[in-house]
Amino acid sequence: MLFSLVMGTITFLFLAAASYSDLRTREVPDMLSYGLIIVALGIRGIFVPELGWGLLLSGALGFAACFLLAWLFYKTNLWGGGDSKLLMGMGAVIGINYPLDLSSLLLLWFFVLLLFLGSIYGLCWLFGLSVIRWKVCKPKFIEKVHQFEKVQWGLGLGSLVVVGLSLLDVLWLFFLLPVFVFYLFLFVTTIEEECFVKRVSPAKLTEGDWLGEEIFVDEERFPRRRALEMKDIEKLLAAHKEGKLPSVVIREGVPFVPSFVLAYAVLLWGMPLAVMVGKMFLGRG
Repeated sequence: MLFSLVMGTITFLFLAAASYSDLRTREVPDMLSYGLIIVALGIRGIFVPELGWGLLLSGALGFAACFLLAWLFYKTNLWGGGDSKLLMGMGAVIGINYPLDLSSLLLLWFFVLLLFLGSIYGLCWLFGLSVIRWKVCKPKFIEKVHQFEKVQWGLGLGSLVVVGLSLLDVLWLFFLLPVFVFYLFLFVTTIEEECFVKRVSPAKLTEGDWLGEEIFVDEERFPRRRALEMKDIEKLLAAHKEGKLPSVVIREGVPFVPSFVLAYAVLLWGMPLAVMVGKMFLGRG
């Protein structure tokens, strides 16, 4: 279908540009995020005479659903502004068909793929960064391990007891999961503290930056891990000019936008291929 070809091509171009910007500057320009929303709805509007008004309604419903989800993620400081706005754009791209049918679940599948592949991608990024900066991260990781010796002994002994009681059952592998998660948590927090936290001048702050430490300015509290809005930056910059705030600590994150590319690619090509292969095997059976 010509519509799918045009929409898919344009979307990948936008996502590629946003990924490049995120990898290079840790920011996604509003021009790309808002541009994707406008272009996606515009393309749907162009194909309305051929495919009907339901095409435009689908994009509007997808945008509205992702707007609510993005707003929730942004307000709870789970995502930055760039990722949230890009999710709105993907809602307009994928849409939610009405009346509802199986194809209406495509946006939900995209979101599930985004979180799943984003987690794998994020861990790979952290491991790669740890290899590059292992000399810096190793002492901090060892220090953290020594801080939680009692927790490690407890997890280790508990896992051994469970393994001994269920040696013939493969389910005992699941009881080793807490040990793995514990060391993974120590590893991730070490990388974050050593590689993603830096001190900068308030003059260099941009909207969406996350604070790495709590700040008080004229009795107003700016909590840690809060995404800064423009009004926040203006207050911090004013305090900086008055000599009250020489610098602030910000926390950078893993550039997440490439996960959008991965999730969209799997949605377009991976899932149809999996369905086709599944039908082939079922047919043979």
